[in-house]
Amino acid sequence: MSAIDLLTVLGAVATLAAAVVLALLSSRLLRAAEALESATSAFEDEAIPAVTELRAVVRTASGEVERIDDLLDVATAIGDRVDTATEATYKALTSPVIRGVAIASGTRRAAQRLRRRDSA
Repeated sequence: MSAIDLLTVLGAVATLAAAVVLALLSSRLLRAAEALESATSAFEDEAIPAVTELRAVVRTASGEVERIDDLLDVATAIGDRVDTATEATYKALTSPVIRGVAIASGTRRAAQRLRRRDSA
Protein backbone atom coordinates (compact mmCIF):
# COMPACT_ATOMS: atom_id res chain seq x y z
CA MET A 1 0.00 0.00 0.00
CA SER A 2 1.40 3.32 -1.00
CA ALA A 3 1.36 6.53 0.99
CA ILE A 4 -1.44 7.99 -1.12
CA ASP A 5 -3.60 4.94 -0.52
CA LEU A 6 -2.90 5.20 3.21
CA LEU A 7 -3.81 8.90 3.24
CA THR A 8 -6.98 8.18 1.28
CA VAL A 9 -8.05 5.51 3.75
CA LEU A 10 -7.23 7.75 6.72
CA GLY A 11 -9.13 10.62 5.07
CA ALA A 12 -12.11 8.37 4.46
CA VAL A 13 -12.06 7.16 8.07
CA ALA A 14 -11.79 10.75 9.34
CA THR A 15 -14.65 11.85 7.09
CA LEU A 16 -16.75 8.92 8.25
CA ALA A 17 -15.98 9.75 11.90
CA ALA A 18 -16.91 13.40 11.29
CA ALA A 19 -20.16 12.31 9.63
CA VAL A 20 -21.02 10.08 12.60
CA VAL A 21 -20.24 12.90 15.08
CA LEU A 22 -22.36 15.35 13.05
CA ALA A 23 -25.21 12.84 12.91
CA LEU A 24 -25.08 12.39 16.71
CA LEU A 25 -24.97 16.14 17.25
CA SER A 26 -27.85 16.66 14.84
CA SER A 27 -29.88 14.01 16.68
CA ARG A 28 -29.22 15.64 20.06
CA LEU A 29 -29.99 19.07 18.63
CA LEU A 30 -33.27 17.76 17.20
CA ARG A 31 -34.24 16.30 20.62
CA ALA A 32 -33.35 19.58 22.32
CA ALA A 33 -35.46 21.52 19.80
CA GLU A 34 -38.41 19.17 20.39
CA ALA A 35 -38.03 19.55 24.16
CA LEU A 36 -37.91 23.33 23.77
CA GLU A 37 -41.02 23.26 21.59
CA SER A 38 -42.81 21.11 24.17
CA ALA A 39 -41.76 23.46 27.00
CA THR A 40 -42.90 26.46 24.96
CA SER A 41 -46.31 24.86 24.37
CA ALA A 42 -46.66 24.03 28.07
CA PHE A 43 -45.69 27.59 28.98
CA GLU A 44 -48.23 29.03 26.56
CA ASP A 45 -50.90 26.69 27.91
CA GLU A 46 -50.23 28.01 31.43
CA ALA A 47 -49.35 31.61 30.66
CA ILE A 48 -52.25 32.61 28.42
CA PRO A 49 -55.00 31.75 30.97
CA ALA A 50 -52.88 33.27 33.75
CA VAL A 51 -52.51 36.54 31.85
CA THR A 52 -56.23 36.58 31.08
CA GLU A 53 -57.03 36.03 34.75
CA LEU A 54 -54.49 38.66 35.75
CA ARG A 55 -56.13 41.20 33.45
CA ALA A 56 -59.52 40.47 35.02
CA VAL A 57 -58.08 40.86 38.51
CA VAL A 58 -56.42 44.14 37.52
CA ARG A 59 -59.73 45.45 36.15
CA THR A 60 -61.49 44.48 39.38
CA ALA A 61 -58.74 46.02 41.51
CA SER A 62 -58.85 49.19 39.44
CA GLY A 63 -62.59 49.47 40.03
CA GLU A 64 -62.08 48.90 43.75
CA VAL A 65 -59.37 51.56 43.89
CA GLU A 66 -61.71 54.04 42.20
CA ARG A 67 -64.45 53.12 44.65
CA ILE A 68 -62.12 53.55 47.63
CA ASP A 69 -60.96 56.88 46.21
CA ASP A 70 -64.58 58.03 46.02
CA LEU A 71 -65.15 56.86 49.61
CA LEU A 72 -62.09 58.78 50.76
CA ASP A 73 -63.40 61.90 49.02
CA VAL A 74 -66.74 61.48 50.82
CA ALA A 75 -64.99 60.88 54.16
CA THR A 76 -62.86 63.99 53.66
CA ALA A 77 -65.94 66.06 52.85
CA ILE A 78 -67.72 64.73 55.97
CA GLY A 79 -64.64 65.48 58.07
CA ASP A 80 -64.54 69.03 56.73
CA ARG A 81 -68.23 69.49 57.53
CA VAL A 82 -67.75 68.14 61.04
CA ASP A 83 -64.79 70.49 61.56
CA THR A 84 -66.86 73.42 60.33
CA ALA A 85 -69.81 72.44 62.53
CA THR A 86 -67.52 71.99 65.54
CA GLU A 87 -65.92 75.36 64.97
CA ALA A 88 -69.32 77.04 64.57
CA THR A 89 -70.61 75.33 67.72
CA TYR A 90 -67.51 76.36 69.65
CA LYS A 91 -67.90 79.97 68.53
CA ALA A 92 -71.63 79.96 69.25
CA LEU A 93 -71.30 78.46 72.73
CA THR A 94 -68.02 79.94 73.94
CA SER A 95 -69.12 83.56 74.06
CA PRO A 96 -72.44 82.93 75.91
CA VAL A 97 -70.81 80.50 78.32
CA ILE A 98 -68.07 83.01 79.13
CA ARG A 99 -70.67 85.72 79.60
CA GLY A 100 -72.74 83.42 81.76
CA VAL A 101 -69.74 82.56 83.95
CA ALA A 102 -68.87 86.27 84.18
CA ILE A 103 -72.44 87.16 85.18
CA ALA A 104 -72.53 84.36 87.75
CA SER A 105 -69.19 85.45 89.16
CA GLY A 106 -70.29 89.08 89.30
CA THR A 107 -73.61 88.11 90.91
CA ARG A 108 -71.79 86.01 93.52
CA ARG A 109 -69.45 88.89 94.38
CA ALA A 110 -72.34 91.29 94.61
CA ALA A 111 -74.23 88.87 96.87
CA GLN A 112 -71.16 88.49 99.08
CA ARG A 113 -70.81 92.27 99.41
CA LEU A 114 -74.48 92.62 100.21
CA ARG A 115 -74.18 89.96 102.91
CA ARG A 116 -71.21 91.74 104.41
CA ARG A 117 -73.15 94.99 104.55
CA ASP A 118 -76.15 93.28 106.07
CA SER A 119 -74.07 91.63 108.75
CA ALA A 120 -72.13 94.80 109.50
